[in-house]
Amino acid sequence: MRDHPHQGHQEHQEQALTILGAGRAGTSLARAAAAVELPVRIASTRPPAAMRLHLAQYAPRATAVDAREVAGAPLVVLMVPQEDLDSVDPAWLDGTVLVDATNRWDSEPLPAWLQAGLGAGQSSSEAVAGRFTGATVVKALNHISHWDLDTAGRGQAPGGTDRRGLGVASDSPEAAAAVGQLISRLGLSPVLLPGLAAGRVLEPGGPVFNLPLSAADLARLTGGRVDVD
Repeated sequence: MRDHPHQGHQEHQEQALTILGAGRAGTSLARAAAAVELPVRIASTRPPAAMRLHLAQYAPRATAVDAREVAGAPLVVLMVPQEDLDSVDPAWLDGTVLVDATNRWDSEPLPAWLQAGLGAGQSSSEAVAGRFTGATVVKALNHISHWDLDTAGRGQAPGGTDRRGLGVASDSPEAAAAVGQLISRLGLSPVLLPGLAAGRVLEPGGPVFNLPLSAADLARLTGGRVDVD
């Protein structure tokens, strides 16, 4: 798939955002990134040629790449459904900051390793980190719907004064800061949680899941702090 002409120009200036997963969430993030002139590469379990028409309709400014081409990317947003995570080779993600934007649902037939981690009391992102040991995992972009991603930066939290807050949980301050910069670029306000385990509050059924909260309100409910850098 050819790059969008403007995107090709931008890719010479900055690193493209890499998304693994071309479903509703992945293509919504691709559109949000394109809206702020951030180039996007997107991969799925399908080869690039098979995604051509799909992306032409749902993420026309994204460049389709083979899933193996995510290897070496400095930051990858994981948007593959959790039931399909066994299709992702952990070696592809060695050395990357891996943004875990996946969620667990009661009806999902989860991979055995993920189910075992949850059974041991881990948050879903802690279990993901135990699978993708070569990556630095950050939980983020999971508690906002794909509909709301489409309006990221163009809408505001209730009250109309603050940008919507988005949680960022990681055991690496450096990785959390990098993801916070991405979230700010998208027009949202990052709220840094104290560690990956603390990201449990962002999961489905938690007190902030899919709620349009200001950064201050999100920080209050999660024990996080607003990133003002």
